[in-house]
Amino acid sequence: MSRRLVLSCLLVVCAGFAAFALVHMFPPAPYGLADDWRVFYAAAQVIAHGGNPYSPTTMHVAEQMAQHYSAVQPSLDDFTDLPIVGLFLRAFSWLPYWWSYAVFTVLGLVVAGASLRLWISELGWPRSGLWVLGALCSWPLLVGVLSGQFDLLLLGATIGGLVLMRHDRPWLAGLCMAAVLLKPHILWPLPILLGVAWINDARRVQQFALSIGGVLAAGVAAGFVWVAHAGSFFSHLLSFESTVTSVQPDLAGIPGLVAHLPHGALLGDGFAVVGVAGVLLLAVVSLRHPALRALPDDRRYLIPLVGLAFWLACTPYAHPNDDVLLFPLLAATVGESGRRLDSRWIEVGVIGSLALIACFVEAPVVGAVLLVLGAAGWAWRWDRTSGQAAASLALAAVVLLPDIWPLHVVPVSLTPIAVTLVFIAGALELRRVLSVPGGAGASLPSWPPRPVARPLPGS
Repeated sequence: MSRRLVLSCLLVVCAGFAAFALVHMFPPAPYGLADDWRVFYAAAQVIAHGGNPYSPTTMHVAEQMAQHYSAVQPSLDDFTDLPIVGLFLRAFSWLPYWWSYAVFTVLGLVVAGASLRLWISELGWPRSGLWVLGALCSWPLLVGVLSGQFDLLLLGATIGGLVLMRHDRPWLAGLCMAAVLLKPHILWPLPILLGVAWINDARRVQQFALSIGGVLAAGVAAGFVWVAHAGSFFSHLLSFESTVTSVQPDLAGIPGLVAHLPHGALLGDGFAVVGVAGVLLLAVVSLRHPALRALPDDRRYLIPLVGLAFWLACTPYAHPNDDVLLFPLLAATVGESGRRLDSRWIEVGVIGSLALIACFVEAPVVGAVLLVLGAAGWAWRWDRTSGQAAASLALAAVVLLPDIWPLHVVPVSLTPIAVTLVFIAGALELRRVLSVPGGAGASLPSWPPRPVARPLPGS
């Protein structure tokens, strides 16, 4: 099959599953459409009236007023974000419930679509319409829209920070990192790795550090000063962390994949430690490694994106909607309009994903064995793994594997496999950039080679 035909089939799958999901979201059910937005909207209402958003009793009453539901699920129905998030949400609390959700959703879609279009243009793609459409129809993005989550805004802030740093606008890039306040447990690696990626430009890094330090300090302080009962945040967060994984099994990191194994919680904590250590190690290596320090501006984005992908693979608390943050790295690994993709490996990825889904549906033990054997085989031949193969497998996995969880026919989410494949593809792309003859600072050719090289923006 030609590459164009295979990619067209994947686009049809994205669009078809999106249509299927949207049809089944109406009429809205209490734990269907806007289930997370109900919590956010209630928190904004409680804060507006001087109540305690970290009191489960107060919150559950406010949620019932927004949208009635018959049974309370404590962790799912509790507000655990920083106080400043509640202040941000007050901008939407003046509207009726469903109108507020509609406005927030449209805002998120506009931000996501525009930022993805900007990023693809930054990478030098001549055309982007169908790729952006596929991203907007994908389940990781769609589930964030349907639940009313912040991830589309986080995607825009991530891309904005990368683009502004590339174009020597560190003050504005630092302001984009205000998005860390929305989900610090997800985005904490990004500002660290953005800073070290441009460490060779001391002025730029200093301005970025001052900007992000100011915006984060101001955001945290404003939340605790202006939100009544904000001191309850810490005790409530500890209570939430002790119960959340037992009621939210659709986790997108590797800890969610091993949660049902003996000592699964301990294994998950181990992966989290590895994730933190890996991000910090990448930061240190970026400071000290001559090749990484010599990367040109149009390739430095690989450092923060690869580190963020590694954390998303290892974090004990992330959901499929958080994986939209992988899309900038995925776009970089597949190349301009998918030029680095190999149709044969995409077919392998599609067949392998479908086989894995079938095994986990019929016999999870067989699926687990197949997964372990595949991981072992890949580790054995790691030095011979091509970036084209990894990017092709990652794209097929991102399209197919997250789609199975909403059907409730598998015992564990398969999304962590797709997340891990995207990280591997990004790591191989970084390795390819560093191994280009002439040094990392040389002009980097596209792949596959073309008769006339077109310089990338910013090079």
